Amino acid sequence: MNTSLFDNEMKRRLLVGLLSLLLTTLAARLAVYIADLILGPEEKAEA
Repeated sequence: MNTSLFDNEMKRRLLVGLLSLLLTTLAARLAVYIADLILGPEEKAEA
């Protein structure tokens, strides 16, 4: 087995995983931001 191919595949999987996590987080924050623009900020419930 070619070890350089294995290393590149592992690097690719790690990078894809990290990018997926980053983009998922950004998408969630963007969705909240857009919802706040459309509906106004979420009102905090006072205890």
